[in-house]
Amino acid sequence: MLSEWKSMSIDEPFELHQLMQSVLREKLVAQKKLLEDRLRQLNQPSDSEGGKDDPRP
Repeated sequence: MLSEWKSMSIDEPFELHQLMQSVLREKLVAQKKLLEDRLRQLNQPSDSEGGKDDPRP
């Protein structure tokens, strides 16, 4: 493995870094969307509450 790194030009590790950065960014954006959607669902009033936001009579 070490010999593979030594045989690479200086640009190859940088390209790998950029590729990894791009893949991780896409995964984070997708995960963020899932979490935001879930949070939006949790923040919606349930049907059992009768749709009332104000519990006062």
